Amino acid sequence: MRYLKVIAQDPSGSGQPDSLHFRFYEGEQLLREATALERQRLKALGATYSKCAWYNTGESEERHLRIFSLNPSVDGTPESVRLHFHEGPTIIYKAAVHDLDNDGAFEVILSGDVDNDGYANRTDRNRVRALVREFLTVGW
Repeated sequence: MRYLKVIAQDPSGSGQPDSLHFRFYEGEQLLREATALERQRLKALGATYSKCAWYNTGESEERHLRIFSLNPSVDGTPESVRLHFHEGPTIIYKAAVHDLDNDGAFEVILSGDVDNDGYANRTDRNRVRALVREFLTVGW
């Protein structure tokens, strides 16, 4: 399975991430870090991810997001995009979007409290939608 791993770090201890890392994987093998062009395309994804308050204090990489698409019909368009918020190897929570009729629009958005504000609401669904939209712009 191919996925994008997003890691936010707060080495300064300011309470907000100072750095973002975008890494492309195949299974557990790191393929590459995002190129300068990909980093530019992923800028909005990084800004939205920062609002999810899922970052590491210091230089740790334990907390991260793995985002990937599924295309069971093999027609080139994703029917599902999944987001797994990890703490080390453990998935702490998940979110997903589904295109039920394969028309390119996601009809179902499943999410909990992805921004960690204590409420699972429209804001969380909008954050998931934005993360997915920006992920798909990279074409991974």
